[in-house]
Amino acid sequence: MEAVLDQEIEIIDWARSPADTVVCPEKEILLRDVVQLILDGLETPDEIMTELNLTSEDSGVENLQPILDVFVPVINAWKSGSCGMGCAGCSGSCGG
Repeated sequence: MEAVLDQEIEIIDWARSPADTVVCPEKEILLRDVVQLILDGLETPDEIMTELNLTSEDSGVENLQPILDVFVPVINAWKSGSCGMGCAGCSGSCGG
C-alpha cells in the first residue's frame, strides 16, 4: 500500500482577492494583469498564456482557469449592459 502525503492545497477566492495578488510568481504576473487581458477580450488560458509568454511549466498557470471562471462572465455581463456594477445592487444575473 502506498503512502499518500498530505498536501495542503490553497484555494484562492479570486473574486475577493486584491488586484496585486500574485498569480504567477516566476514572471511577476498579478491578478490585475490577467483581468486587464480579460477586459481586452481574451477568454481562454491559452490566450492569456500566449499574451504573457507563459508555458505550462510556469508556476501559477493553474490559476488562470479559476480566474477566468470568475471574471469572464462578470466582465461579459458588464460589457453587455446586464450587470448592475456591484453585487450590492445585483439582480443575480452573473451568478456571483
